[in-house]
This record gives sequence, C-alpha cells and structure tokens, in this order.
Amino acid sequence: MSSPYAEELNRLHAEIDHLVTVHRAGARLARALTEHLADEPFRLADQLAGLLEGRLEPEDLMLAAKEEPAP
Repeated sequence: MSSPYAEELNRLHAEIDHLVTVHRAGARLARALTEHLADEPFRLADQLAGLLEGRLEPEDLMLAAKEEPAP
C-alpha cells in the first residue's frame, strides 16, 4: 500500500539523485575542459570541480586563499 506522500518522497529522491549525477558530471566536464591549461587557471578549475563534487567546502577555499602569498 503506497500513499501519495510515499510516492512524492520517492519522486523527490529520484530527482535529487538525478541532479547530483548531473552536478558531478558537470564537475568532471569542467576539469576535462581545463586540463590543457597550466598553473593558476587549472588550479582554480580544479578547486571549482572539487567544490562541485563535494570534495571541498567553501571554507576550504577561503582558507587556501588566505594561505597564498600576494602577487
């Protein structure tokens, strides 16, 4: 016996799974498109991909920016 709430919950879970998959694919694509770049652009793209993939948190990026020497 399934209730309308259970069906809606299942639909929402499926949609979230799909969005996470698309989000991660976008992160991989961003990295693949920037692999040919060197140094700073690639590092920034790698950080962006890490953020999108969930390997990094916004706080990690802020800490890294504080530790970098000024140009």
